[in-house]
Amino acid sequence: MLTVLIIIQVILIAYLFILALRIVLGWFAPQALGRAWDLLSRATDPYLAIFSRMKFLRKGLFDFSPIAAVLVIVVALDLVNQLLYYGRVSLGFFLASLFSAAWSGARFLLLLFLIVGVIRLVAMALRAASASGIWRVLDMIIQPVVAWVMRLFRLKNRVGYMQNLVFTVGLLLVVWLFMELWAVPRIVGLFQMIPF
Repeated sequence: MLTVLIIIQVILIAYLFILALRIVLGWFAPQALGRAWDLLSRATDPYLAIFSRMKFLRKGLFDFSPIAAVLVIVVALDLVNQLLYYGRVSLGFFLASLFSAAWSGARFLLLLFLIVGVIRLVAMALRAASASGIWRVLDMIIQPVVAWVMRLFRLKNRVGYMQNLVFTVGLLLVVWLFMELWAVPRIVGLFQMIPF
């Protein structure tokens, strides 16, 4: 049984690496890789297609299906590691692993939007040319988040875009710090205390 678990662990780690490589290379000109890209695509596209069919993982410009695909493998790897080290998997560990993986995906997105927001704020403070292509792209990334926060707090028409962006970046930072430093460790700890 131990040998089987080690083989599964190695396969999951290798596939996670291949999947990450496929996702990152897909952002660039993958066709230039020729046969190597074809092999990589054949190994990963069927798995990625399962998640890309889930409509709720795509919002506007964003496709979160690759993140979900990676997180499922991470949870499976956690479960295999739990079996290797402790010989059993409890419901509590499974829930803790699932919650940790969900938080990892959310953390990535929070940090992405936080970094994009800070870069955009610095550019606005330095009065960088707003018409520049990079600033339009950054605005396209952060604007849905700003609009959502403004709707949530009913602040949409009361202040200008820069103030909305400052509020959004501040809120993202507070949420990230609260979750990272307080909520997530406690919730994971509570899940792990479930005995069965």
